[in-house]
Amino acid sequence: MDLNAEIITVGNELISGVQIDTNSAYLAQQLFAQGITVQRIISVGDEEEIITQVITESIRRAPLIIITGGLGPTSDDMTTEVVAKALGKKLVFYPEILEQIEKVLAGYNVPMSERQKKQAYFPEGAEIIPNLRGTAPGFFLKEGESLLVVLPGVPQEVEAMVNETVIPRLEREWLRSIYYQSRMLRLFGISESKANDQLQDILVTAKDISISFLPQYPEINIRITVRAKTKEESEQKLTYWEKEIKKRLEPYLFGVDHETLEEVVGNFLRKAKATIAVAESCTGGLIGHRLTNIPGSSDYVERVLVVYSNRAKIELLKVPEEVINTYGAVSEKTAKLMAEGVRNLAKTTLGLATTGIAGPTGGSLDKPVGTVYISLTDGKETLTQRYHFSGERQQIKWMTSEVALNQVRKYFLKLTNETTNLIKGVSP
Repeated sequence: MDLNAEIITVGNELISGVQIDTNSAYLAQQLFAQGITVQRIISVGDEEEIITQVITESIRRAPLIIITGGLGPTSDDMTTEVVAKALGKKLVFYPEILEQIEKVLAGYNVPMSERQKKQAYFPEGAEIIPNLRGTAPGFFLKEGESLLVVLPGVPQEVEAMVNETVIPRLEREWLRSIYYQSRMLRLFGISESKANDQLQDILVTAKDISISFLPQYPEINIRITVRAKTKEESEQKLTYWEKEIKKRLEPYLFGVDHETLEEVVGNFLRKAKATIAVAESCTGGLIGHRLTNIPGSSDYVERVLVVYSNRAKIELLKVPEEVINTYGAVSEKTAKLMAEGVRNLAKTTLGLATTGIAGPTGGSLDKPVGTVYISLTDGKETLTQRYHFSGERQQIKWMTSEVALNQVRKYFLKLTNETTNLIKGVSP
C-alpha cells in the first residue's frame, strides 16, 4: 500500500480567514516524519453537501484521510453526521462517552446541556479516539481500503490525540516494514538555487533519500529524509548523508532541526564564558529580544541599549557629536564607536551595534533605504561592515538582526578554527 494521505479541515472560520489553519501544517509534519506523503490539503465550510463531496473524493484516492473540525455541540458542527451519511452508516449512541463528557464539564462547573449529547453519537463501526483535553472525542472509521481519522478542530486537542493515539495506531498497522529518519539543516547566507547547485550530485544519484528545500526568510531549511528496512540502517543512512551535505554547505550551516540562530549564538557565548552588550539603533531592540528569548540568556547578555536618537548615541555611548555631524548617524565610524562604546560601558567580552535606515523614508543617494552598518568588537579588533537590504521596514530590521547574530556566530567559529590550528601546529 502506498503511504499517501489527504487532510480535510472543516469550519467557516477557516475559509473566511478569521482563523488560520494550523492543524494541516502540524498533521503534514507528523505524517511526513512517518514517511506518509500528504497529497492534498483542503479546507471546507460548514456545509453538508461540500463536506460530503470532499470526503467521497478523498476515499476514492487516498488510503488515509484525516478530518479536523466540526465535532462540537453546536448546530454548525456536523462532521460526524456527514461522515455517517456519506458512508451509509447509522449513528450509534455511546453512553460511556456521555459520562466522560459530563465529568469534563463538571470539572469546569458547566452544566450538561441537551446539545452536548450529540458528541456521544458516532458512526456504526467507529473506534473512539479519546480526547483528554476537551469534550469532543474523535474516531477511526474503516471504509474499504481507506482509514478515516476524524478529530476535533482545537489545535491543542488535535496534537495530543495525534501523539497519543493516531500515530501509534498508524505505526502498528502501516509502518512495520519501512523506517524513516529525518533531519532539518538550517542555513543562512546562501540562496536556495546555490544550495541546490552544491547538492546537485546527491540529488541526481542518491537513492532512498529525499531532499527538500524549505525557504523561511531569510533562512533556508533543508530537510533530509531517508528510508530503510531497519531502524539501524535508517539511522546509518541519515548520519552518512547528513555529513555529506554538511561538507558542501558548512560555511552557511548554523543549526539542525529546531535550533535557532540566537540559540546557537547563546551556546557559543556560554561555552566561551563570554558576555555581550548590544547597542541598537535601526533594529530597535530586536537583537536583544531574540537573544533574551533563550532561557538562561542572563548568563551572557549583560545589557541591551536602544540608542535611536543621536542624543542617545552621544550621551550613553560617548560617540563624539562631531563624528555624527561629519559622517552621519548611519556610517561606519558611528557604528564602530557604538560597538566600542557599549562594550566599554558594560565591560563585556563583546560589543555589538547596528545603525541604518529601515525606511520607508530617510534614504538618500549615498545612503538609500536599506543601508545598514553592523559592528562587532572584542576590544582588540573591531569589524564593521556595510550592507544594503531590500524589502519592507520589518524585513530590513529582521535581516539586520539576522546578519548581526550571524556575525557573532562567525566570530566564535573563527576563534574555534584558530585554536584548532594552533593545537595541530598549523599557521592561521
